[in-house]
Amino acid sequence: MPKTFVDTVRPALASAALCFAVVAGSGVAHAGDKALAETLFQEGRKLFDAGKLDAACSKFDASQRQDPSPGTLINLGKCNEARGKTATAWANYKEAESLARNMSRTEQESAAAARATAIEPLLSRLEIKPPATAIEGLVVKRNGVAISVDALGTASPVDPGEHEIEASAPGHKTWKSKVTVGKQKDNASVQIPELEKGAEATPVAAPPPAAPGEPSADPGAGAAAGAGVTADTSKGGSSAKTFGYVLTGIGAVGLIAGGYFGYAASKQASDAENDDTLCPDKKCTSAGRDEIDSAKGKALISTIGIGVGVAALGAGIVLLATAPSNREAAALARRQQSAVRVAPFVDRKNAGLFVSGGF
Repeated sequence: MPKTFVDTVRPALASAALCFAVVAGSGVAHAGDKALAETLFQEGRKLFDAGKLDAACSKFDASQRQDPSPGTLINLGKCNEARGKTATAWANYKEAESLARNMSRTEQESAAAARATAIEPLLSRLEIKPPATAIEGLVVKRNGVAISVDALGTASPVDPGEHEIEASAPGHKTWKSKVTVGKQKDNASVQIPELEKGAEATPVAAPPPAAPGEPSADPGAGAAAGAGVTADTSKGGSSAKTFGYVLTGIGAVGLIAGGYFGYAASKQASDAENDDTLCPDKKCTSAGRDEIDSAKGKALISTIGIGVGVAALGAGIVLLATAPSNREAAALARRQQSAVRVAPFVDRKNAGLFVSGGF
């Protein structure tokens, strides 16, 4: 059986798309603005000292999103603790401890662990008890946020105050209740009752049967029956060239991005090592190590970007060089006197279109 166009380009497309997604994701992960993070952190400190706790916590949280740091998390924990959100503060300290451990910052790790240990005995907890009889499709929410059904029956730390509990399931009426949790060492609980039966969901009407000669309304049924979409094979040449141009463009972007991040990483690391305030006598402070770590992240993006660029550029050039012209594709289609059949396919490792017929 002749090799289809999709079979030819699928490996190149899959590899290039996967690598491109990795580069894009890495870029997002390291795209935080350190200068903005520092500005937000300083604003948070001023607001905290002025007693404006809600605004201060918002600034610390925004700073953490821009540039994750154990120190920022510790300050966010102190802010939440000051405004009575003890469970949230405890979670901030535990996260700061873990992040500091991963970054080899022993002083911050110890400080975060000490604050988490100090506040833990004061935490209030809430246990949401499941219905006596299991309900299929049960969804439980606390303050509008879904929680795992497996967590039911376990007392977990929560911030003091009022909490709304909601339970729902298909074919049942939604149940809601509110419970107030005390400030310190309170152990509150709420029992989800047997949900009342409600109106059954309206069944979805089946699609009308397709008229003779028309494609089925169910794409899966069409694929299973071997039905497909008739395609004009004279478009094969232009399609191949289009893919070639796309891959070539991706390759160029990858090479440019890789080169840029490589230069930025080298310059950032060099500047940090030569800065007496960051690395006096070549012994870097915490801020200096942050700069070095950030440079390593850019270097990783550079390596991936160049790899993607080379792979995509090579695949694009191959497609542009081997794609048949529109005239050749049309002549071949006329000789075979058959339409190309296109059908979707999905398996455990791949998804795409199966194209049969001559090229």
